[in-house]
Amino acid sequence: MQSKNLIRYQDTYAEQMAAYGLQRGIKGSEAQHISTHEYYRSLIAQGEDLQANISQLLKEQEKAREVIAEAEQAKKDLARIKSAIKREQRHACMVVAECEQTRLKAKAEAKTEELKSSTLVACLSKNSATKTATAALNGINSLLGGNKVSRLEKENDQLHREVEDLNDQIERLHIDMQKSKDNHARELNRINEQHQQEVSNLKRLLNKSYRWFPSFKRFLNMECECLQCGFNEVQTDQLLHGQRINYSGWLHSNEYRRKVLADNVAAQVIRDEKRNLFLHINQTPIAQWFKEQFRIGQSESQRKGIRR
Repeated sequence: MQSKNLIRYQDTYAEQMAAYGLQRGIKGSEAQHISTHEYYRSLIAQGEDLQANISQLLKEQEKAREVIAEAEQAKKDLARIKSAIKREQRHACMVVAECEQTRLKAKAEAKTEELKSSTLVACLSKNSATKTATAALNGINSLLGGNKVSRLEKENDQLHREVEDLNDQIERLHIDMQKSKDNHARELNRINEQHQQEVSNLKRLLNKSYRWFPSFKRFLNMECECLQCGFNEVQTDQLLHGQRINYSGWLHSNEYRRKVLADNVAAQVIRDEKRNLFLHINQTPIAQWFKEQFRIGQSESQRKGIRR
């Protein structure tokens, strides 16, 4: 048949089927036909890549959780440091108050001693020993009052300087903690944004895969069903490739929420004319097979090879 006739046939067929949503292929396309086996093999390969991407995203999510836990721990440490700083501030204020009271008391004692000395000097001013007594009393006053007040004032000044230094250290610590908190927040936001972007990209990729390859979603659903029934990953992979496997072990029914012990049964995933996938046990759909296993009053011949 000539090429022109083939092109005309395709054109007329597309015109007749346009009412049903069918579109004509691209003229002059160099696309080549691939076999069904190659098509589904490419779907499975893409599914494995998606699984790898999902695993990577889960790892990054776990890492983000660790960063969040570290930030929470840093927050708790910050609260403990703030509490310790407040205790130190209260203690410093108490020390300053005690020093101030001691200084005022010493000044009062010094004034009292000075008043006593002045009175004694006035009483002894009439005799010749007045100068000597005054000098002695001044010396006593200096020893008892002046030196003590001077020493307490120096100690008070030293304590004030220590309190100022402590306040400076507290201020610097607050600044450092705020910087650390801001850095943690920025890093956490960056990781969350990156995670959300990767999740969004993966969702878009999955949606495109579902739209471009409708059978891909059926394969994922069938994989989930096989794993829930009790098949391991290797057996599930064989079933998705259309292989028949012999299986012995427990099979679980989500519908009946019960298990059946299968003894050397034949399991296979079969595709119907609409390319839908169905899991069969001993050439019977698994839903019907479970129904037969749980039926009350079955004969022993029907239960051969199966023990509940």
